[in-house]
Amino acid sequence: MTPSAPATAHTSLPKASNTPQIVNPSPAVDDRHLVATPTRGWEYHPPGEISVPILLYHHIGESQAHPRYFVSPQQFKAQMSSLWKWGYTTIPISLLVRAIQEGAELPPKPVVITFDDGYREVYQEALPVMEQYGFVGTLYVIQDQVGVSGYLNADQLRKLIESGWEIGSHSKTHANLRKAGVNLVEEVINSRLALESLLSTPVLTFSYPYGSASPYLKEYVQQAGYTSAVGVGTLSRHSRNTAYYLSRLEVRGGYDLLDFSRLLRGENPP
Repeated sequence: MTPSAPATAHTSLPKASNTPQIVNPSPAVDDRHLVATPTRGWEYHPPGEISVPILLYHHIGESQAHPRYFVSPQQFKAQMSSLWKWGYTTIPISLLVRAIQEGAELPPKPVVITFDDGYREVYQEALPVMEQYGFVGTLYVIQDQVGVSGYLNADQLRKLIESGWEIGSHSKTHANLRKAGVNLVEEVINSRLALESLLSTPVLTFSYPYGSASPYLKEYVQQAGYTSAVGVGTLSRHSRNTAYYLSRLEVRGGYDLLDFSRLLRGENPP
């Protein structure tokens, strides 16, 4: 998911045949099995605004052509080791959203680690490293790419779920949802239904392709039954008002550990 310039936004809800209210994928889904079990030192955070960095990764690998979106395995290992040394505990998006909406038990220094697109190296490179530190992630999957060469297959996604990871939708085809003619039922609603059917797990969070959203799209995603959605930004403070565009901090391939620490503190690395 790479940011793009805003396109023309929709100005009204779809006609009745396309409105998400008529397709309610999983009403009243209990997502509590997705939440990390509180341990010693966790404290109750009342509902409302909260400061938690949400990190965004794409590839864990090497690339000369697109270095921004490729964090090398060595960089990633160093970053995860540093998070652990600095006292961070990972939580899934679902727990962050519950803390905002209802209040929840949280660790002293929570962080959310997310990956977009569903590339296979998340399973091959990221999962083993994160398991060493007891870390979990949230993975946003392009539904049409499941099982395609270079992407995770269903068995690998199930392994992530078994390891405590949360799975979200990154749309069906990674289309820019703000462009005219895009089928939002397919991209937003049916991508969720297909993933839930394939993986037998709730899919409650959505990632906007290219980070491109609008008030209309935020409302659409909410009406489609998701409890949250994520984009790209520079902020770590989240509230009820931002639940359908949670700001994520992009971890770029050129960042050293000083840059990484600045990112966590809410500073823009040079």
